[in-house]
Amino acid sequence: MFRKNVFVMCLRARVAFLGVSLLAGTCLQSSAAYAADAAGNAVVHDLLGQPGELRKRLAQVSPQVGAARARVVQARADASTTRLLPNPVLDASLSGIPLNSGVHFGDSSNWNVGVSELIELGKRGPRQEAADLRSRAAQSYYTGALAERVGDARLAMANALHLMLRTATLEESMHDAERATALERVRYEQKALAGMDYDRLLLELENLEAAVAHSRADYQAAIADCNAVLLGSCDLSSAREEDLNSALPLNPTASTSADLGQRPDVQGNLAERDAAQRDAELARRRKIPDLSLRIGYVRDNTQSPNGAVDALSVGVMMPLPIADRGQHDAAKALSRAQELDQQRSATLLGAQAELAGLLRRREALEHTLGRLERDSLPRAKSVLESTQQAYDHGGISLTDFLLARRSYVSLRLTLLEQRYELFTVRNDLYRVLGLDARGYENAR
Repeated sequence: MFRKNVFVMCLRARVAFLGVSLLAGTCLQSSAAYAADAAGNAVVHDLLGQPGELRKRLAQVSPQVGAARARVVQARADASTTRLLPNPVLDASLSGIPLNSGVHFGDSSNWNVGVSELIELGKRGPRQEAADLRSRAAQSYYTGALAERVGDARLAMANALHLMLRTATLEESMHDAERATALERVRYEQKALAGMDYDRLLLELENLEAAVAHSRADYQAAIADCNAVLLGSCDLSSAREEDLNSALPLNPTASTSADLGQRPDVQGNLAERDAAQRDAELARRRKIPDLSLRIGYVRDNTQSPNGAVDALSVGVMMPLPIADRGQHDAAKALSRAQELDQQRSATLLGAQAELAGLLRRREALEHTLGRLERDSLPRAKSVLESTQQAYDHGGISLTDFLLARRSYVSLRLTLLEQRYELFTVRNDLYRVLGLDARGYENAR
């Protein structure tokens, strides 16, 4: 019978273990499926133009944002804990156990059972306020972490797009050089082209091939970085150079230092400072002693020869704040509040300086881009077309033609670099002004 019971217990344990294993496997498969579905392809054209979709994606897949969200949950749990009453304490004692012979246990023993409760005086309010402020700070830091990841992802996508366009421009120029070299090779073999001019064509082609190889390597590295930030495949098939111009709309009148105080890191720092001040108030209130009330039941078998005596007992306990009145903890908390205040001031001063520099850079880049798009690039294209026609008819030398083509390609690359740099400046302005965080708060 005993062996049968043991067998049944083992069988039930194995069935339970199998059920837990299947459940765990199902949960893991569901989590993996959700992560794979949330990641998927990242269409750069859509994510650059729709910041809300980019925020939603990163909120789901970014481990940094997930860690910040977990800290918010922890802070809210701490705030909820401060609203709970202290647990009552149950105590029981038995005394009067006889050790001498001839004395009966029922005549010498007594029982004592009681319940005590701590009554805090003036401390729950500051403790709850400090926990609420830290919960608010954690929420601000979560918003800042999400905004930071949005900026990093946007910069990674723009860098990949910029290098893709740069590689395409260099490849187009290399293919033109290959066709020109093939045509001039016929002239060279027919003694219609000097060997020095043909060598110049070959050197030009080799330089372009080296530039293309370097640009392709940079592009592959940028794609890997984009995939890592977005936790998915970075899809640039529909992305265009205009995406660098249309993304990150920024009102020039809104780029003021007055917006810096609304940044999530500044708001979180301010909430933490206020929480430290409430900690100081909580420490100062330790000079108010807390009361411990106790009510108990006593059964005394020694007081009456006719039977046991049942009685109630009531008591109160309180510490005497003679030495420790919270003065040192209050000073420590106030010093922490002052430290956070100084950090916030340093952050604002640094942000103001960075904002001024970014605004000047944006103004200079917009002026340079306007001049390149309006004057320099059309003029370089016209010069290249005229030089091509003149060279085909033997009116100019090969050196002049190569110089005109190199100038046109260089201007196209400069225009692309300037557009990407302007994008990075706007992205930094979004970060410094906290515009991504503000967009998240408005969308909530």
